[in-house]
Amino acid sequence: MTSRSKNSVRTYETDIEKSREESNWKKAVELAQQLKARSPQHESLAHFLIGEGKLEVYLDEWPPIKENTERAQRELSEPKGYLTLATDEAGKKAGVALDAHLLLGKLHFACGSYDDALKHYKFAELNTLTEKELPVRSLRIVAESYAIKGLCLEQSVLPSSTSKFKQAECEAELIRSFELASELTLLYLQRASAARAGATLETALQRAPLLHIRAGRLTAAIDRYREMLTAVESVATQALRLTLARQLAEVLMRGVTGQVYKAPQGVSPPTGGTLSRRREEQASDGPWKPKKYAAINQFVPRNVHEEVVLSLVVGEAMAVRDAVLSQSAEFEAARAHSLHNAVALVDLLAVAVTRWGQLPLLLESLERAMKFSFGCGHIWRQRALATAAASGHDSGPALLARPPPKQGSPSWNAHVRAVSVARRAAPLVPHDAPLRLVAATTAFRAGWIEEGIELAEQALSAARARPDTPAPRLARCYLHCAIGHQMKAQKTNSRIEKDAENEVCLKYLVQSVQIDDNDHLAFYHLALQYVHQGMLNEAMDATRACLSCRAECGGGLRLAASLWSCAAAGPRGSRALHAARLARHHYPTAEWPLWTLAALQLLWEGGEAALATGKELLRLLNGAEEADGEQQYAELDALSDSLRDDPHSVRDAASVRAESAGAYRLERALSENASTLSQRARSPLADHRAHAWLLLADLCLRLGRTSAAAGCVSEAAALTPFSHLVLYTRGRVHSACGEWEEARQCYQNALAIHPTHVDTMLQLGGAYYSLGWLRLAERTLREAGALEPGRADTWRRLALVLGALGEPAAAADAAAAALALHPLAPLCPDL
Repeated sequence: MTSRSKNSVRTYETDIEKSREESNWKKAVELAQQLKARSPQHESLAHFLIGEGKLEVYLDEWPPIKENTERAQRELSEPKGYLTLATDEAGKKAGVALDAHLLLGKLHFACGSYDDALKHYKFAELNTLTEKELPVRSLRIVAESYAIKGLCLEQSVLPSSTSKFKQAECEAELIRSFELASELTLLYLQRASAARAGATLETALQRAPLLHIRAGRLTAAIDRYREMLTAVESVATQALRLTLARQLAEVLMRGVTGQVYKAPQGVSPPTGGTLSRRREEQASDGPWKPKKYAAINQFVPRNVHEEVVLSLVVGEAMAVRDAVLSQSAEFEAARAHSLHNAVALVDLLAVAVTRWGQLPLLLESLERAMKFSFGCGHIWRQRALATAAASGHDSGPALLARPPPKQGSPSWNAHVRAVSVARRAAPLVPHDAPLRLVAATTAFRAGWIEEGIELAEQALSAARARPDTPAPRLARCYLHCAIGHQMKAQKTNSRIEKDAENEVCLKYLVQSVQIDDNDHLAFYHLALQYVHQGMLNEAMDATRACLSCRAECGGGLRLAASLWSCAAAGPRGSRALHAARLARHHYPTAEWPLWTLAALQLLWEGGEAALATGKELLRLLNGAEEADGEQQYAELDALSDSLRDDPHSVRDAASVRAESAGAYRLERALSENASTLSQRARSPLADHRAHAWLLLADLCLRLGRTSAAAGCVSEAAALTPFSHLVLYTRGRVHSACGEWEEARQCYQNALAIHPTHVDTMLQLGGAYYSLGWLRLAERTLREAGALEPGRADTWRRLALVLGALGEPAAAADAAAAALALHPLAPLCPDL
């Protein structure tokens, strides 16, 4: 009979322990009451189990937060009585008094009695507990005890401390309590696969590193994050790991520099036979320490950049994995929560990888986020901005002067993708002007001027619709609209359309500088527009305003040098040279200041100084095979630096005219074909080096060194054999030698590639005149005058031809036009 009673008690104890581990508290209470009735000698154990069960049932419904304090004081009197009964001498003999004190501390914490809770932890001698293997339920009780002790110290003892020594001692005990709680929590969650941490344990996990940060111990805080993140993952820690990974990345990005940072140390895998090792091994440092990953091939970050990106990528992978894809109303709250977590990780990842130039990684992350971000304007906006940033890394001169990318090329595909994504994102953020401005810039880069104007005007409408729009943003909207019309005016050959676009452009630019008088870019484009319209005094005023806003503005320095070299401004060569040298100082690895300086030196310092500068330019390009020197200084918003097509620089091959863009693509294709046929690898700076040789050829021609000029042209032809500029300069060499038939053939070949290159048309007209083909010369020069009626040398040459044809009245008109336009022509044609 006695044996049967003992077996019955063991059965009850087994079932009760199972119910406790499964958090089935109602069943545990029922079994404990039955145990009390069947076995009076286990009364203390039954009291403990009943008090524990009733306490946990209440806390599952009403968590221990300040809002529930009054309710807890009313409704926890019964569990308090049972647990108090378990702390008597019988409870100590039964071995439940210690656990009862720990649970009473939890109960008093829920009631807001922090000092009473600390007393019970003192009775339980929590500080001197021995680290040993504990059952799953006991692990949770001890972990919660340390967590609640830390919270009680933070609420009552720490604020009342008057002595610095006592306060420091309290802070140390507080951090130790939270650290022990976090380690025991991770161990408990690893052993109890279906358990949940709860609000108290989650607070303890996140509190310890925050206290280190508050005390200024960033290294200790980072180590705590690493300890928790390297613990073996369980089902209950997935959401926690996501939060911890994000917080670690934030701490590393905000407060850690290269000198303060210390790389993490890898965990050594346990020793043993190779056959007994698992593919992903685990290691533990003690009975109260969680298991950690300790694989042989475990990746360990070597610097702060790798650790930040690793933390964010891991967190982003978890956020994407936990994303709710269903659009049903019942999952709306879960979907919003998962989307919030994913957006937070993606935003941090955007800041980190953009800072370190890893845009492809961000684009991959945003592509993954597309599957759960239906209708999310923020994610689409981020993707549009990232795609636009990735598409804008092409080299070359600034926006208006560079040619649109070749259709089907990677750069062209990137621009198409960026504009398409921006188009898709725009309806989701109807009042977002900056997004539309970025899209307009991308469209301008791709050569889609009308689409860029449309996007810029949408941005302007969005900015006007919001009364709180900052003035600089509104000014930039006007500026981008003006840039579009400026590009359109340069593209068209129709006089009426050109004048209309110039008028609209000037109106927008004036509004832009009136709204924001500190925007150097607006003043620069205003000065450029004045130059296009021949208003040199106004252009000089706008250039001075541009340089006063930003003294190192490259476009402003180029305009200043050009305007000071104009005949209307008087002989101010020293100022022009100073502007060119200042540009050289600000942009030491860019080639355009050397172009400018060489041309000006030829006018005011002699040919030898100009040749020396040209040779310096060639050395600069020869030593920059890896990257274009101007690329690192090209500003996204420095949209144009050119005054007109330049016959001796790379900017001419990238003329703003549609025909010029086509000519550039044609000669590039021909040059690539020639390189393929000759089995030679084409240098990435072949065009720039070729133009440097052409600059030297031009300088030699002006100095009368025709043989040296011919050699420079041969060097350029070896790099870009089918460039219209090479053919044009070779024609000039033949013209200087009096070989007019050969010169005529070179000019005609150049026009076959670039039909609207005005300088070639002028030289061809001169060749026709020297050959005696006067009507052909007249027709060619009139075509050049129709393309650019503001060039004085066109009308001067036409006057000579008309005089030779016996048309004095027409020749006089052409000569008068040349005299009227002469002050508007820069003395330096290379600017």
